[in-house]
Amino acid sequence: MIRIDSSNSGPADNARPVVLRKVSAADAVVAHLKDRIRGGEFAPGRPLPSERELLGQIGVSRLTLREGLARLTALGIIRVRHGKGAFVADTVKSSALGDVLLPFCSQGDAGRMQDLVEARGLIEGELAARAAVRRGKADLDRLAELLVLTPEELEDTATFASRDLAFHREVARIAGNAFLTLMHEAICGHVEAFLVRYGRSRRARAAAMERHRPILDAIAAGAVEQARETARTHTLACLSAVQSARKQKARS
Repeated sequence: MIRIDSSNSGPADNARPVVLRKVSAADAVVAHLKDRIRGGEFAPGRPLPSERELLGQIGVSRLTLREGLARLTALGIIRVRHGKGAFVADTVKSSALGDVLLPFCSQGDAGRMQDLVEARGLIEGELAARAAVRRGKADLDRLAELLVLTPEELEDTATFASRDLAFHREVARIAGNAFLTLMHEAICGHVEAFLVRYGRSRRARAAAMERHRPILDAIAAGAVEQARETARTHTLACLSAVQSARKQKARS
């Protein structure tokens, strides 16, 4: 099956050659339904037309249509409810995004680990800035509570990593931006693995938790720019660890 790439179409007087891409019939079904979902024809949480209706609209075989729907389900775009049909997903699973990012978050690739740390700083910076505007007393109390680790908890690397991320997840909740929160949650699993790997000494773990206090202070003060900057720069220690690992690997 041939699909027209509409991004190359334009007014007749500025016409460029139309690019035709060969795709399978199932791929065409996926692209067609994605376009209709993106265009708002099928809203989040709403059902798709019945199988019979879709067959009439798209003009493919039942097998091809079902293959296309199965791919959309695997992507998390639609969800099938037995006996009720297919529905557009009303939420996106952060775990699905995290799985997609897996090849880019290999701990054996120091360059990509550096990119991950930098991306984390950018996302967490914006979340902290928004949290500085929206925070309430209960929010601040919860953030402060998350920064208190017992000596026993600080001895455990996994507990430290979990608590570190819990702080930033709480900041994301306070920030109240669903898209940014989803992007942050998508990298959390990879960040947690990073923290376990690089937070191996008790001293490093204690210092890492202490670096969160200026973020909390800025959020509490409602200092938007300060919150953004401190949240970004607190990852510099992580970045330094990655760069050291890269240099060590280059020497070996």
